[in-house]
Amino acid sequence: MKNSLITLTTLIILSLACNLGAPAAENIPAANQPVETVINSPDGNDAGEAVLLFTIGMHIEPMGKTAQGYGGGKGDYHEPVFFDKHVQDIINVTQIVEAHGGHMTIQAQSPFTTVAIESGNIILADLASRGHEIALHFHEDAHLGKNSSTLNPQQWCNVLKEEVSFITQASGVTDIRYWSGGNLYPQMYEAAVCAGLDVNSDWKNPQLQETDLSLVGVNPWRPAGGTDGVDFTLFAQHDPNGKVVFLPEGQYDTTNFAAMRRSDDTGGDAAYFEYLKSQLVASLDAAQAGKTNVFHFTIHPGEFRGNPQHPFDVIQKFLTEVVDPLVASGQVRWATFSEMADAYAATEK
Repeated sequence: MKNSLITLTTLIILSLACNLGAPAAENIPAANQPVETVINSPDGNDAGEAVLLFTIGMHIEPMGKTAQGYGGGKGDYHEPVFFDKHVQDIINVTQIVEAHGGHMTIQAQSPFTTVAIESGNIILADLASRGHEIALHFHEDAHLGKNSSTLNPQQWCNVLKEEVSFITQASGVTDIRYWSGGNLYPQMYEAAVCAGLDVNSDWKNPQLQETDLSLVGVNPWRPAGGTDGVDFTLFAQHDPNGKVVFLPEGQYDTTNFAAMRRSDDTGGDAAYFEYLKSQLVASLDAAQAGKTNVFHFTIHPGEFRGNPQHPFDVIQKFLTEVVDPLVASGQVRWATFSEMADAYAATEK
């Protein structure tokens, strides 16, 4: 731990010296951004040391009436001003990430997808063309109703397929693999596989806003089954024949890490990103050469916008001061969620 902190501090100083006068990310044309992340050796760098695969995920919430007729969220994507504001937020954040050589996994659902289709907005197609992964975020109550837990896996599968089809229409991407959501449905994995999905992460209990520590770590696995939020026996058990790869979020040290960003108790955005830095360092210490190691966190459109004159500066600062030096040293490598899963599958062989 001490060595990692010393290395991180030294790299931060060097990075700051090299980045003085660098242009703001939002001013960099999208056409000049990288469009593909190449992972030559997912389980180690040129020196044979462990590498931590890293990205930022984004959840687009079901704000307004969904395609299945249920309402939800604070706001409504059917309102053009609200929709356009979130579109611009997504563009701003993805351009910041691109300026640092990375790509995100953008997870959408209706009504954002259906409004994009109806209005002719091509944001998801544009993001896909720039190398970002397009995926599904699924709030079951917004698509299956309040009694979703009583429905069978085929009913879930049918609606998952419908939501994936909207993503494909809006983005042009036909291979949608990753999803988040449906966390308390024990047969979620059966339904997801039926819908053609095979990569999952971001598990938390939506009622408690907590993640069981049995799901914390840096090494992916193939769960033997789902969970009801109480019994994690099958979820935490590796099944070599499992159809879904689960990506833990990192070596976090508390059950409420996913909800901390929304709590005033954390001390605001800057304090939350300081916490992320400490957990990234802990994840580097836990990483093992010869294994696929991952770390990621999730944001939402408009979250961490901060000062309107310098939108999302806290994300920019974190990437510049913390992530960039680690990428330069070979300790961290950008990868989308599906790229992480593919790296894990490669090490399995």
